[in-house]
Amino acid sequence: MFLSDWYVETGEALGLDALEALSVDQPGETDCQVLPSGPGFGGENNLQVFVSLLYTAEHRISITSPYFIPEGAIMHALRAATARGVEVELFVSEIGDQAVVYHAQRSYYEELLTAGVRIFMYKPPFILHSKHFTIDDRVAVVGSSNMDQRSFNLNMEVSMVVHGRDFVRDLDAVTAFYHQNSRELTREEWSRQPLRWQLLDGLARLTSALQ
Repeated sequence: MFLSDWYVETGEALGLDALEALSVDQPGETDCQVLPSGPGFGGENNLQVFVSLLYTAEHRISITSPYFIPEGAIMHALRAATARGVEVELFVSEIGDQAVVYHAQRSYYEELLTAGVRIFMYKPPFILHSKHFTIDDRVAVVGSSNMDQRSFNLNMEVSMVVHGRDFVRDLDAVTAFYHQNSRELTREEWSRQPLRWQLLDGLARLTSALQ
């Protein structure tokens, strides 16, 4: 059970006794924080935390998001990261299961590639639906939130911020599987995109916030 779901559905905050009953002590040095977000939470919780974490990266950022339509602050954070020498990789699906969102996502590829972000496309016929990212070897975020406007502003989402090298190492093993089953999109390949696809991508980008 997610505490945020309880609050949204009932309007009642759980008391201290209930919170203590739900807590479980675990050995090790992994610290976790639940990050709820959505219309019931002010301040775009997930967007603020995501952007803040991106700015702390010193060596690498690895993002997996099936629907990657980044808000302006996300794009600025990624450009700043590559400018200071951080290696940034993005995993998306090569094909999409939602046409408008898929084309809106594609409209950002040129900007990302120009900024130095490496884009890896998960090979069809499979659709990549994992949603997580890691910062260096110390912090990971997993949950339901995509990096798009709907997740930041409209949908009820919940993510978990995990501080712990062991957890990040385990998540890296998952990412290694993505590497093995993806192909990298190059700037040369992208420059050969047909004009009709470019126009469709641009149109989808303009209307993506309405989907």
